[in-house]
Amino acid sequence: MNMLKKLNVRLIVLSFFVFNIGIANAQYYENVNVNKKSSVKDKLYFGGGIGLQFGTLTIIDLKPLIGYRITPKFNVGMQFTYSYIQNNTTQFSTDVYGGSIFTEYYIYEGIFAHAEIEALNMEYYDSNWELQRKWFDNYLVGGGYFQKMGQRGGVYFMILWNLNQNELSPYSNPLLTIGFTF
Repeated sequence: MNMLKKLNVRLIVLSFFVFNIGIANAQYYENVNVNKKSSVKDKLYFGGGIGLQFGTLTIIDLKPLIGYRITPKFNVGMQFTYSYIQNNTTQFSTDVYGGSIFTEYYIYEGIFAHAEIEALNMEYYDSNWELQRKWFDNYLVGGGYFQKMGQRGGVYFMILWNLNQNELSPYSNPLLTIGFTF
């Protein structure tokens, strides 16, 4: 894959995360009423993200998620990914799909650590310049900050690193994520 195509793929994937708008119903751990007597319904949260870009590159990115608050400071969950990408200059379009499992630990007043294992099914050009479809694993670690806004909503900022980045990786380190919750 030539350098321009690699750069385009990385910019596309990075843009998904930069413009990701989450609706995950997250909140500060101090305000989450999670204890041993809480019901499963009280500990679950739903949401996701959507990313849109139009122009030379058209990108539609959908990321629904479900999470579970094990304790007020510790969350786990899974997220599904579907992306449609069309490069209007080269007339190339593709679908990317997959999912991830994640965990978050709130360290101090909105500051959290994040770890995620993601599998994405993507198209790529092999050494013979033939288009192939393959599963790619990504191990993402980092942290972020959640600023509460209102009773249940807020905005979060995350910086993640792909620990197994290589020439076929869809991400360029670091990944910057900005999201909103309500």
